[in-house]
Amino acid sequence: MATWIQTKGNNIPDNAFQAGYDKEGRPLFIARAVMTNGVMTPGKCGPSLQGAHIPYGCKEVIVERYEVMVRNLEANEFYEFMPNFCNGQVPPNAVKTDDGIYVGRFWQSGSLIPGKISQSHTCAYVGFGGKEYNSKIYEALVRSK
Repeated sequence: MATWIQTKGNNIPDNAFQAGYDKEGRPLFIARAVMTNGVMTPGKCGPSLQGAHIPYGCKEVIVERYEVMVRNLEANEFYEFMPNFCNGQVPPNAVKTDDGIYVGRFWQSGSLIPGKISQSHTCAYVGFGGKEYNSKIYEALVRSK
């Protein structure tokens, strides 16, 4: 099971799991927060961002307090992104944050951005520039060991 720790603002722990980068090459990490519908929803965070940026409700919602995924080498678990998933599909070992919600990523406007895979919506979503974008083709985060 993935390890998550609470943080706020742009305080990213040294052992955070890097999941992408913005168009300037700055690192992006996996954040998650409970949204107004009660669903624990993944998005992005980074030292250049104030808070977690969660794709939700056709917007990129900024959340001040959130959780960030970290590497836990003592747990002997390793994670990687697997390419070429589509239409809400995820492999059995995908990282789940809530019922039908998984961690994914795809390219948007020159940035490789982590976000959510929604099985019920049959796509992945990321936040960028204040908006929520979706893609039918995406990468899924999986536990590889």
